[in-house]
Amino acid sequence: MANTEEGRLLTRAQRGDLVAYEELVRMHQLRVFAHCYRLVGNAAEAEDLVSETFLRAFQHLQSLRADPSIIHWLLRVANNLGISVIRKRGTQPMVDLEEVGERPSETPTPEEELLRSARRDVVRACLDQLPVKERAAVLMFYLEERPLEEIAKVLGCGLAGAKSRVHRARHKLRALVMAELGEDLPFGQEKGADYEDATN
Repeated sequence: MANTEEGRLLTRAQRGDLVAYEELVRMHQLRVFAHCYRLVGNAAEAEDLVSETFLRAFQHLQSLRADPSIIHWLLRVANNLGISVIRKRGTQPMVDLEEVGERPSETPTPEEELLRSARRDVVRACLDQLPVKERAAVLMFYLEERPLEEIAKVLGCGLAGAKSRVHRARHKLRALVMAELGEDLPFGQEKGADYEDATN
């Protein structure tokens, strides 16, 4: 465990070195925040989730392992906390989705920018209609470009379960976007093909 920087910091933190723990937090907090923000769509709530996630990490410090990286444990905790927030909220969040697979031209015209903005709004609304665990799976797979093995660890399921959630979410999302825009999803075409090959 101590052969990596994360492992060395974790070992020191487990021996009571708070500076080392703070370094671990800095090492992972942006990624945890990004995941929470995409899940709940609100910066203040995402910050609260990050704080709660790292509080739980501190409480379970002695049982954490750096092999594999503790980021998997952190993201799983953050994901579960985010799902609880959404369920308590009783409303669907707005996912803050940046360009979904689009590569904007260097100087888009006002009309192009307006079209992109409208498309993003539609895709956001469609994402918010997905069950929260499927939404988390498809966001991690396409937006964060995380491998299925990591998604499985974060969601607390097997590899087959992660593949199934991504597969179902992608098809539901495509159907919703097609109904709203009359066009296929503007992202993940190549990766989607690779994913199909991996599941067949």
